[in-house]
Amino acid sequence: MNETLHVLVLEDDADTRSNLCDILELDDHVVESAATAEIAFARASWSEISVVILDRKLPDGTADSLLPRIRERAPNAAVIVVTGYADLDSTISAMRLGAYDFILKPIHADALRASLVRLVTLRDAQRRALQSERLAAIGQMITGLAHESRNALQRAQACLEMLRMEIEDRPSAIDLCDRIQKAQDDLSRLYDEVRGYAAPLALERAMCDMGRVWRHAWHELEPARRGKTLAFDEQIEGDATCFADPFSIGQVFRNIFENAIAASPEGGTISVRCRPAQLRGRDSILVTLSDEGPGIPEKSRPRIFEPFFTTKTKGTGLGMAIAKRIIDAHSGEIDVGPSERGAEFRLNIPRRD
Repeated sequence: MNETLHVLVLEDDADTRSNLCDILELDDHVVESAATAEIAFARASWSEISVVILDRKLPDGTADSLLPRIRERAPNAAVIVVTGYADLDSTISAMRLGAYDFILKPIHADALRASLVRLVTLRDAQRRALQSERLAAIGQMITGLAHESRNALQRAQACLEMLRMEIEDRPSAIDLCDRIQKAQDDLSRLYDEVRGYAAPLALERAMCDMGRVWRHAWHELEPARRGKTLAFDEQIEGDATCFADPFSIGQVFRNIFENAIAASPEGGTISVRCRPAQLRGRDSILVTLSDEGPGIPEKSRPRIFEPFFTTKTKGTGLGMAIAKRIIDAHSGEIDVGPSERGAEFRLNIPRRD
């Protein structure tokens, strides 16, 4: 589990509280603790709390009486109740009041970690389901909009071509026609990109050589490199094969390379590094792509994979959102690397499905 959680431990027994904090901090979670409900509820804000570990019986309240107050202050936080004895009635009562899980004392590290892994997995599945619903709605809307607009665009294109013939001897008017043509092309491309982002992914996976995939993507972008001298450097450590859809992964490489080409200075180098790695306990390959451009502003990094977010003056802002969606569909991860110069993207893809 790679996700960092902000955990509030509510436990009056000092040894148990210390043990819980040690386990959580060892796993790199952000941890706060309190011995009583009064101390915990004195917090000014609960918005950052993602998990509450609650002793079933505190000196100033029980789980049944405290759960509604916790749910009110932190509606999105998961509450894990810990208790020294198993009581079916109290368990059912706590679950009805919104508890996520129950753990018996003495606390075992494996039991706590397993509960948190289930929580992260559940939340990830919920986010994916919500995202799928949103994408389906966007896809239906864009499909209808593109269908209704296609005839209008075709009529406008026909009129534009006829107009060009009428004004062949007027360069300034021809320039205006060129601008109109570009605007129409941009609009058509936007429809295609949004529809491509929202459409369901149908992956055709096979064992493929990632080196061959990114080289093909680089070759396809030769027109984008014309007029700019760029070096392409690759280093492969070990086996670079994995079970993936080469067409979709190639699209990820193209999207990243396009940004790198646009950002790179004359004579710059675009680099690809590939090595064996691990992802959630599974064998994977880690592909790092970097350039020597100005890099990604710090404030933009958290939003770089959001749909329609872009730092460029041109573009739809869907390229990296599409890349993330494809890598997610492969059960992999994509993130922005801590490059001191230029931009760096890291793709971690499982070798097997």
